[in-house]
This record gives sequence, C-alpha cells and structure tokens, in this order.
Amino acid sequence: MVEFDAFAGGIEIGGLRNMLEIKILICYILGNVKTPMKRTQICDALQKTGLVNYFDANAAIDELIATETLKETEYFGENCLDVSAKGIYGARELENNLLPGVRDRAVKTALNIVARARAERENNVEIKKVHNGYDVTFEIESLGDRLLSLTLNVTDEFQAEQLKDGFLDDPGALYSDIINRLVKE
Repeated sequence: MVEFDAFAGGIEIGGLRNMLEIKILICYILGNVKTPMKRTQICDALQKTGLVNYFDANAAIDELIATETLKETEYFGENCLDVSAKGIYGARELENNLLPGVRDRAVKTALNIVARARAERENNVEIKKVHNGYDVTFEIESLGDRLLSLTLNVTDEFQAEQLKDGFLDDPGALYSDIINRLVKE
C-alpha cells in the first residue's frame, strides 16, 4: 500500500500524493522532454495536469537538487533544471510505479510548455496602441531571415492578447495557413 505523504489540496483524482512518486515523475518528465526546464515550467506542467500541488512540486524539486538527481544549468540565458544520469536511471527503474496515463499526461503538458517557451524565444509579437485600437504585429524568422511579418488591427487589448496567445501556441500554423491559402493547386 502506498503511503500518502504529500498534500491532497489542489490535485485531481488520480493525482500523486506520495513524494517518491512525485520525484520519479519529475525525473521522468525531464528525461523524456530532453531539454532543461525552468522550475516554474516543471511546476506548471504538474499543476496544469492536476497531478501535484505547487508546494509538493517545489519540495520534491528541492530534494532532487539536494541529492544531485537534478542539476541546475543555464539554458538560453535562464536558470533551468535538468535531470542527471542518476535521475534518468532512477526514473527508468521506477517509472512503472506511475500509471501510464499519469506519465503521458505530464510529458505531453511539459512538451507543450517547452514548445511555447521556444515559440516565445524564436518569434516576435508586438502589441501597439494606435488611434483606432491596437496593432498586433507577428514576425517569424528563421536563421536570421524574416519569413513573415503581418500586422492586424483589433479593437481592444483583450483581443490583441488573444491573438498573441493563439499565435505563440503554434506560430508555424499561421505561416502554413497563409501559404496554403495563397498557393492554389
């Protein structure tokens, strides 16, 4: 029988209430995402899925750093965490302690968070107040070349932020949609 030593507040049915399982899941996420993540991104991935509450996620991360299972590293100028070889080994050995649905949901959410961070780094969205509302300018670059620059005018800041969020969720979709629309076969 699994001993509960984590808080139940803020987690959904099927969420983790055992610190060992939480630590395994964190190592599993980082081992499968294969890119360093900020502490806040790891916590967001765990909280958005309803698997772990904020306090337990942070406590588990602190313990993993203290035992050198996670290592602190700089990634694109930001302080991030990555899993050590010890953490990868432990996650592989113990991953079956976690339900496949828990593992999959956590990794999928983490991948979405990492993709969003990459989109924010590699693309530019500028919101500018103008006399008739807000101009939202989207820019996509690749290897220093501008592939797309598009400005839309919207009536209010809320709409501008919605456009920005939608673009950053999948910048490639806007580019592909425009190309597909303009190139008729």
